[in-house]
Amino acid sequence: MKAAAIIVVVLCLAGVFGLGYLYLNANVTITFQECIATDAVPQAEYFETLRRQIAEKAFVGTLFASSFPESPETCQFYTFTLRVQNRSFLPVDVIEMQITPMGEDVLQIGDTERRSLASGRSLDLSATILTSKQMHNVREVTVTYYIWGLPFSYRLTTGR
Repeated sequence: MKAAAIIVVVLCLAGVFGLGYLYLNANVTITFQECIATDAVPQAEYFETLRRQIAEKAFVGTLFASSFPESPETCQFYTFTLRVQNRSFLPVDVIEMQITPMGEDVLQIGDTERRSLASGRSLDLSATILTSKQMHNVREVTVTYYIWGLPFSYRLTTGR
């Protein structure tokens, strides 16, 4: 009976250490890929669609400004792309990207797709903001994700 108890304790300790090893070696790497600037004038129809959605309170995304610009001539879209690599044995769930706004940023267009990442895989995340033409493309981005239901976040500066 004593030998069985020792074996059970050793197996439990091995299981705890194994789970701890998996958890501590859960390495998720996030790197900046690119930022593409697009003038809002060629996308005037989409610009008006965004204006209508905001007026009707149907916009999906994050509003940074209290008023929407009158004309697309003064605006541009920035699309930021990050690469997320899961270099662990555990899956990564609910990966989201949020851009920290600067003074003349108007909005961030929402992403309604739920993103997950299996072990050993990578994916590209993109987020688009509408901002003034005078603004530069350097922004701070926060990526949040979950491993085994525990939240993690990672901040990086993009556009440099």
